[in-house]
Amino acid sequence: MKNWITNNTGLKVVSIVFALMLWLIVVSIDNPVTVKEFTNVQVELTNEDAITDKEKVCSVMDNSNIITIKVRGPRSVLESLSASDFKATADLRELTEFEFVPIEIQPLRYKDKLASVESKTKNVKVSIEELAVKQFAIRTSVSGTPADGYAVGKRTLSQNIVKIYGPASIMSTINRVVAEVNVSDMSSDINTPVSLTIYDGNDKAIDTSRLKLSVDSVNVNVELLQTKEVPIKAGTIGTPAEGYRVLGNVVCAPETVVIAARDDVLAKVNEIKIPNEAINVTGLSKSFEKILELNQYVDEDVYIVSDTEFLATITIEKMEKREMYYPVNSLTIENLKENYKSVYTNFDPLKLEIWGSTEKLQELEVASISASIDLSSIDNTGNYTVPVKITLPDGYNIFDEYTVAVYVYEGNLEYTEMTSQNQSQSSNQEKTTVNSDNDTGESEEE
Repeated sequence: MKNWITNNTGLKVVSIVFALMLWLIVVSIDNPVTVKEFTNVQVELTNEDAITDKEKVCSVMDNSNIITIKVRGPRSVLESLSASDFKATADLRELTEFEFVPIEIQPLRYKDKLASVESKTKNVKVSIEELAVKQFAIRTSVSGTPADGYAVGKRTLSQNIVKIYGPASIMSTINRVVAEVNVSDMSSDINTPVSLTIYDGNDKAIDTSRLKLSVDSVNVNVELLQTKEVPIKAGTIGTPAEGYRVLGNVVCAPETVVIAARDDVLAKVNEIKIPNEAINVTGLSKSFEKILELNQYVDEDVYIVSDTEFLATITIEKMEKREMYYPVNSLTIENLKENYKSVYTNFDPLKLEIWGSTEKLQELEVASISASIDLSSIDNTGNYTVPVKITLPDGYNIFDEYTVAVYVYEGNLEYTEMTSQNQSQSSNQEKTTVNSDNDTGESEEE
């Protein structure tokens, strides 16, 4: 047995070596060493404080931090690997004067089985700029259309200010920061977190990858209010130039506006009344238009849904004058105290100057004019001069003020003789014929 083991030793060694070589050939054929590329490997910048401590900021240029690596190793090993099995870093402490940072790649698995790991891109290209810090007010905006009969009301934010850090070149382009909420088909209040979008002066969204925000999102609360259509009413203040008048009502365009409010508030608003002081016609002789902003004429809890501006058109026309005589005994006496009586001490008819268009003036009759005196402030017997309130049909104006003289006395007391005399004069005045224009208003005897 011993001889068998020791005989032909050389031949046996050669056989073993040959067997090993054959095995290696077979393995090499079945699991050969090959090369595989892994794309979209993210390079991590490390030791950024080497830059930030100098109040500067580092920005990657040309996407040079996204690399492709070439790995050489057994096929079976490479097939089990992915891009996430490699860690690529660039240490900013090794930043060169040309602003390149060398890339280092470390396999996270099978490190001892891989022949080589190389990157096609050897360096990350960076830009070093001054660090800028600025605060911005966060604005809200809504997109979409709420459900029928609803509109957007008050919008509130959980935070109104955001602080942004970034390269000065980018920071200088920031125009506004917006939290946008979609209200499509909504009919109840919304409360939701919203990401912030940064816009430049051309209303284009800015890439925030090179910026750092103190907050990335805020909570936005949006009221959804019921709507209602109401008319716009407007008047004027002042008097146009002599011989002119405001013709008709102020014409508003549009005539109505859609408003939104909470139910209890909405029920109380039936029109939007523009104060007369908003449109002054004093001394004017020409028609004109004026654009007014509606928001300033509604309460803060009422929102204008449609256009907030409207056009007011005021028509001013030239008037003609006509003189007409109104009999004193046709005046209506109002609010005379109980147990008092009154008589007129001057029975000359009132000579009225009435203004209007030529056509309208030709149509006017004395019978369509009403006039009255108010004696509510008179408490004692005596002579008084009181103003006359004159009411004209639509389309006419009167600018002068008129008065009449009256004597007020207590009934059934000592002034019966004078009362009888004045009553006689009053009876005769009833026979006076009232004319217009050139009529004199003289009495005619029966």
